[in-house]
Amino acid sequence: MNLNLFKTYIRVIETQNLSRTAEDFGLSQPAITKQIQALEDMYGVLLLERSGRRLKMTEAGETLYNYAHDLVRCMDKMDKAMEEIAEDRKGSLFLGASTIPGQYIIPALIKEFKEEHPHISISLEIADTERIFNKICERELDIGIVGGWTKQRKVEGFPWLEDELVAVVPQDHKLADKSSCCLADLQNENWIFREKGSGTRKAVEELMTAHNLNRDNLNIYMEAGSTESVLAMVEAGMGISLVSRWVIRPDNSQTKLHYLKLNEEEARRLFYVIFPRQKVRRKSVNYFIDYLKTETVSPATKSE
Repeated sequence: MNLNLFKTYIRVIETQNLSRTAEDFGLSQPAITKQIQALEDMYGVLLLERSGRRLKMTEAGETLYNYAHDLVRCMDKMDKAMEEIAEDRKGSLFLGASTIPGQYIIPALIKEFKEEHPHISISLEIADTERIFNKICERELDIGIVGGWTKQRKVEGFPWLEDELVAVVPQDHKLADKSSCCLADLQNENWIFREKGSGTRKAVEELMTAHNLNRDNLNIYMEAGSTESVLAMVEAGMGISLVSRWVIRPDNSQTKLHYLKLNEEEARRLFYVIFPRQKVRRKSVNYFIDYLKTETVSPATKSE
């Protein structure tokens, strides 16, 4: 049974126009006529007749239309049900994350999620917040976890985890014997900044703006493309920086670095879960969104 014949017939009845149906299906009008004739030959009855410039169903044509409509609708439901079953057995998930969540938070969560859903294949792209946002806009990724929010009609999401900016200085720095400091204490230092497009950089700049610190008046010694690069530069004594508290390792392996809590309340920010604005999503995507909504995560250690 060729289901396309019935779909063509239904469309002809709905449009009352052979040429429009041909255009809808990307076929020629003679091809549409042949499909109608094939149905008539199959059942040995006349289905359509001309009434002026309009097509009129015969009694047999009306009966076929009603059953064909039910048949196509039933087949569509069956296809959708089978797709869902197939996805339950083998789904896919394309994730994106900015540097901090991508390197320090998401890997452990993916491991736990895979234990519950071993059939779902997962890929993770790590890039700056701006790039991940753009890829979500273009639906190149299913879900993104980023360090900043940008109002965009193609994207929806929700606040997820709280983060806190902390100062990081070399171990032999004059502030290394303190547990906290103010931005004013760091104003005259050499600064290591993340690159443009980074969520951390945006959060740092917003914090400075809130306290009337002009970035142009700071001594920006270097810009780095990753948090690990920032930490390596600070460790080498090239300057100080503000980083996420999530980078602090609980095993004390960062012995040449010292972290200080910032006294400013605005040093806190949020990570966001974002995804394309669409009516229907694959089950695997909904599973992971629901998982993130219920999963509670905290840094292994807090700033000193």
